[in-house]
Amino acid sequence: MGIFKTMFNHLFGSERTYEVKGLGIFTCKVCNWCQDESYTWSGMVKLPLYSKETVILMNGDASGPSPQQVSALWKLLENWKLIITQLDGMLHQESRFVHKDEIYASWQDTFYPDSIVPDVPEYNGWEISFERQDDLKDYFSFIWRNNKVQELTLDVGT
Repeated sequence: MGIFKTMFNHLFGSERTYEVKGLGIFTCKVCNWCQDESYTWSGMVKLPLYSKETVILMNGDASGPSPQQVSALWKLLENWKLIITQLDGMLHQESRFVHKDEIYASWQDTFYPDSIVPDVPEYNGWEISFERQDDLKDYFSFIWRNNKVQELTLDVGT
């Protein structure tokens, strides 16, 4: 959707909701005269094991998130233990490489998934960002694609 259509939709669109069973309610502003446009649906989801909510975005149309994206999201969540296992090894290695291993040493207790958003659509992946649960500004993100953690990025706040 172009920038003009996006602004117009934000100002004059009507908010719609879509329930994804087992996850929650996703919302989107939709223009009734642009039913065939592509829309971004968002939801605040409380994932198991985490006390804070995670923002999840999915692509779709005026009727709701695309069924393929909902299915891909469920597959991602089913693979969560595999993601954590892969992250453990990668974070340990990467944090030592940048001399920040004390920040990421107990990352599972310190960080939570802040957002899960679709990666570039043709890549069929997800970008997942983790932030600290305390007031410090450290975070990391990665792409989950083809059942692998890829493109891990560490950022240390000041």
